[in-house]
Amino acid sequence: MLINDLSYLESISEPNTVSGGILVGVTADALATGDPTLALTDTTTTIRELGNGGFMGKGRGKAVAIGDDPLAFVNVFGDGDKVITHTKVKYFPNKDMMVAKGFIKVMDRP
Repeated sequence: MLINDLSYLESISEPNTVSGGILVGVTADALATGDPTLALTDTTTTIRELGNGGFMGKGRGKAVAIGDDPLAFVNVFGDGDKVITHTKVKYFPNKDMMVAKGFIKVMDRP
């Protein structure tokens, strides 16, 4: 195929790239064996664009496991100019219960 008239196309001398944005992720895992058992997980993440062109995101997670050999974990991960994370796992041997919590805050400047 031969195209004769390409005058309507525009020449691009250098590539244009757009960079920026953030990544916010939260995973929660709970496992318990025995009878009775309970495994509960809950995660939430939000990202919003700021008026100046930057981004801000946050996330939370919680995992609860009750039963024989309970396991509960929360993992948080993110990418941006500033990332603040915190996770905590607590085991209650007298209740056969493990609770895990975590949060993340991410900020990206314009």
